[in-house]
Amino acid sequence: MFTIKKASVSDAKDLGLIHALSWKKAYEGIVPKEILDKITPEKRAQFFKKALTLKWEEDYLLTVDDLPAGLLCLGKARDEDCKDTAGEIWGIYLHPDFYGQGYGRVLLEFGLSELQKRGYKSVLLWVLKDNIHAIQFYEHIGFCKEGAEKDLFIGKPLTEARYSMDL
Repeated sequence: MFTIKKASVSDAKDLGLIHALSWKKAYEGIVPKEILDKITPEKRAQFFKKALTLKWEEDYLLTVDDLPAGLLCLGKARDEDCKDTAGEIWGIYLHPDFYGQGYGRVLLEFGLSELQKRGYKSVLLWVLKDNIHAIQFYEHIGFCKEGAEKDLFIGKPLTEARYSMDL
């Protein structure tokens, strides 16, 4: 059995665990190992504690049989070239123990529904171009690459591509 709830400061430890372990698994071979090694559940928990206290972001926690399984962050689209009618999936992460069981889709569909309830007409998200698995997942759901890209440096140069879909 699973539940999705709006995260609170008391969930920071679970969010930090999910985020750290997800990054280590999802970005293995994409982000340099020395960077991934520095990402710890404790450091990420501190980030989420601060982010939720200061209301920087809106996070949701997925639990499966009372175990922390997934994290979703969403809100208004942050890019300056987006209309006010665009929402954004800021991040979606699964604990590696829950990969391949359909919970990524559950989280994403919850996020799309939540954004639609708020009146957004479209949704966007950003994906590292080297993260082929995530790109295939989003395209299967119906997201299309827009053409917008951002260059990042996470231990090495990387590029993110923006994907969107109508709600």
